[in-house]
Amino acid sequence: MVLSYELVTELIKLQSEILNITKNHTATEKQLESFLIKFEMGRMNILNEIKFHNSKIKNENNKIYYIDEKYKAYEEQDYLKVYIPETMPKYKNITNATYKRIMLNVADKTIKFENMFMDTAFIYIKIYDNQKSWDIDNKSIKPILDGLTLSKVIADDNFDKVFICVQGFYSKTPHTEVIITDAELMSDMLEKYIWHIT
Repeated sequence: MVLSYELVTELIKLQSEILNITKNHTATEKQLESFLIKFEMGRMNILNEIKFHNSKIKNENNKIYYIDEKYKAYEEQDYLKVYIPETMPKYKNITNATYKRIMLNVADKTIKFENMFMDTAFIYIKIYDNQKSWDIDNKSIKPILDGLTLSKVIADDNFDKVFICVQGFYSKTPHTEVIITDAELMSDMLEKYIWHIT
């Protein structure tokens, strides 16, 4: 498979940024923040190049697969389920590019369920992380809510339109699962997905 010059250039730039920060054992908080911003921008550029590459390839075996393609949304009885193939980023580590990528992926996968929950919705978010111990309130769920609002699955994420439950789990495969239903069915969802957990 032949990679484009642009994609190779972006990969080399990203590799250089990673080498610079890993060699610097005394990096300041500002240097780390700058690295994270550059890293996310580089990652976005690489994803755009991959999308462009894939759009020109006819043979499926020569396509490059990436995490955005693993996002899923499907209806199951009275619920809408969304699978996000990554854990939610920490508030302090989230960049505009990370927020935008997750939000747009959620919106893209759920847009076919537009107007599904126009009254009050109950949203149950299960965040899986490969850290043995972490604080649930450090995770940003904003990209999920904004993605569902953008696709018009929910009318709004105002306090009078959504109830939210967020639960954390350990997993060797970090990911996030979202289940949405009408607020009237909240007790049924709690019974089905939460109360039986010990």
